[in-house]
Formats: sequence, structure tokens, C-alpha cells
Amino acid sequence: MRKLLWVLFVAGSLAGCKKEAAPVPAQEDTGVAEEGSLEASAEAPEAFDDARPYVLTQAKLDAYVGYQRKVMDAYAAMSKALQVVQARAAAPGKDPGLSDAMKAIESKAEAEARARSEAGLSEEDVNRIGALVTDVVTQRHMAAMLDLAGELQKLEAMQARLKPEQQKELAPQIETMRQRVQETEKLVTVRKQHGDANVDLVLTREQDLMRNYQDMLRSFGGKAQ
Repeated sequence: MRKLLWVLFVAGSLAGCKKEAAPVPAQEDTGVAEEGSLEASAEAPEAFDDARPYVLTQAKLDAYVGYQRKVMDAYAAMSKALQVVQARAAAPGKDPGLSDAMKAIESKAEAEARARSEAGLSEEDVNRIGALVTDVVTQRHMAAMLDLAGELQKLEAMQARLKPEQQKELAPQIETMRQRVQETEKLVTVRKQHGDANVDLVLTREQDLMRNYQDMLRSFGGKAQ
């Protein structure tokens, strides 16, 4: 159950729900626009491309932080409801409560959509900001957990005490460690993918985003640091 909820949470909260615009059926050209056709076109969801550069703003980031907390609350409520359903299904002669399970899932989806609307974020905003935040926070969390910078310093200090030929043997390991520090602390690859400005902006809310991430790990049975 916890593993399933973890997958659902990461897919829904941090990456958002990516949708494509539905194809429009071909219509015979009558030369006269049908009533309401322009309105329907304006209301149709706009497809988005992940490869297109996305510009994050402080307002959208702040809105996303609040949205993320509400989504976590929604998943927590769904988790409790599904646990009740699971316990009921395990009891002899009891209704498995599939309708209650569906209601819990639907309630979570409604709460998530409501949170996004209240935050003033589009589906593209949730998808793109979620991917950016995930890439930044997971790398920073890994750096804090593993203390790669500290391990690199230890290796370098050990290398300095070795004979020249032994230093050469250790050099590839040190270079690999140095590259990993660049990835987790300076976020080299993340910056190439999302842009320096977007990454730097996310780091202004790192404490709040990290707290959300750690709370999420605790909620779904992971170990937070």
C-alpha cells in the first residue's frame, strides 16, 4: 500500500498531470462560423511541450509551495481512507468497499484540482515546476545525506599522503567523486536542463521545499534526514 501511494504521490504532486489536447474532428466548411465555436476553441486546453523553455517566476514558485502542501494533505486523507477500506476487506464476510476506495481516489483528485485552481497554476505550471523542483530537491537531499563534499576532502587528504604512483591510482576515484559533488551541490546537470535563473529561484525556497520533501518521505514510510 505504501509503495503504491509513493508512486501516486510522486506522479501527481511533483510532476503534475500532463495532458494533450484532444483532436478536433474535421468539419465541412459552410462559410459561416457555428455559434459558440470560437468560445469552445478559446476554452480548449492548450497542449504544452516539455522541450520548450519554461520561465519560472517568484509568484508561481510561491504558489507552488502552497499547492504542494495541500496536495500532500489530500494524499494523506486518501491514504487514511484506503487503509480503512483495506481493513474492512480483510475482515471475514465484509464488503470489500470498492466504491469507498473509488470515492477516496476521486476525492483526492478533486482536492488536487481545487488546490491548483486556488493557487492560480495551470497544468503546465504544475508539470514544469514539479519537474524542476524534484530535480533540485532530490539532488540537494542526496548531497546532505551522503556528505559527498566531506568524503571528497577525506580522499584528497589521503591522496596527499600517498606515494606518487599510488596517487595516480587514486586519481580516477577522486575525479569521479568531484563530478558527483558538482552534480549534487552545484547542480550542474540540473542547471543545463532547466536554466540557471530557474534553479537559483527554486533555491530561494529550498528550506520550504525540502521540508515538504522530507514530510512526504515520512508520510509514505521513507527515511527523512
